[in-house]
Amino acid sequence: MHKGLPLEYTADILIVDDTLANLQLLSTLLKEEGYKVRPANNGAMALQAVAAKKPDLILLDIKMPEMSGYEVCAALKDNPETKNIPVLFISALNDVADKIKAFNVGALDYINKPFQFEEVKARVATHLRLKAYEDDMEAKIALGIREIEELNQEIIDTQQELIFTMGQICETRSHETGQHVKRVAEYSYLLAKLYGFEDLELMKQAASMHDIGKVAIPDSILNKPGQLTAEEWGVMKTHSHLGYQMLCMSQRPLFKLAATITLEHHEKWDGSGYPSGLKGGEISVAGRITAIADVFDALGAMRCYKPSKSLEEILAIFQQEKGRHFDPDMVTLFFDHLDGFIAIRNKYATPE
Repeated sequence: MHKGLPLEYTADILIVDDTLANLQLLSTLLKEEGYKVRPANNGAMALQAVAAKKPDLILLDIKMPEMSGYEVCAALKDNPETKNIPVLFISALNDVADKIKAFNVGALDYINKPFQFEEVKARVATHLRLKAYEDDMEAKIALGIREIEELNQEIIDTQQELIFTMGQICETRSHETGQHVKRVAEYSYLLAKLYGFEDLELMKQAASMHDIGKVAIPDSILNKPGQLTAEEWGVMKTHSHLGYQMLCMSQRPLFKLAATITLEHHEKWDGSGYPSGLKGGEISVAGRITAIADVFDALGAMRCYKPSKSLEEILAIFQQEKGRHFDPDMVTLFFDHLDGFIAIRNKYATPE
């Protein structure tokens, strides 16, 4: 271990020189400093040594037969696996053009022959410290990125859990179980997948918020048995816009999509829905998807103001409302893949 380098670290140095005396002298000098040393007396041997095991640093002569030091360095820097190995040229060539060429092919330093022992030791130690620092910083950056990614995922998971919990609160106030929220979310996910909607997980989570506006509806209306008066129905319908107002201020994709769904899931294909009377393609894809998911589940559930309907009755209603309440293409997909929706209904059945 050399002073200034991490504990239990012994640098591996490759020395490349076609002159045996230089190889022996440099090897002895650096071994005395506590480094591991590997010699190579030509360019081809150097590249083979690097391929067998990447060194921490290379001392490289320039004038060698068959393959010059410039060519060796260029080959190393062209290889993604070896381009970050520090290369220090050590050469008798003193011309400025030679030194510039060395740096142009990727060298980090240039030592002139005849070299001074202390200069070689100092430059080698400096570049090894820099490499150890860079490697440490790279590891720390990678760790930091992983921690940020994990934190972001935790935030997303918390956000999704919160949005689902809020959806359950709405259903609890309506004397429904959280299973309704799960079913609508799963139905929406399946229909979105069949329709080719891009962000399926976002759709699933956002759909669970479709009735969040009901938290602002009085219990006397929300849980009234029997028919609502015209005035009470007017209040009930405000839950779409109230839910939108709760969510629309956020710029996060999940809440933006949830805001759209809360506002549009009671719109109808023929324009007779609320709150805006949107028609056909004016209704967002997410709003059209959730409309089918919500109605399919609501018709099969017993509420304080109505009994549940049988599957046959529900399917008959969907046939009647194709092109009226619902996007006709989506209804076709729904019927073509009915088994999948039934499987979801069975999986998340409300406990009796």
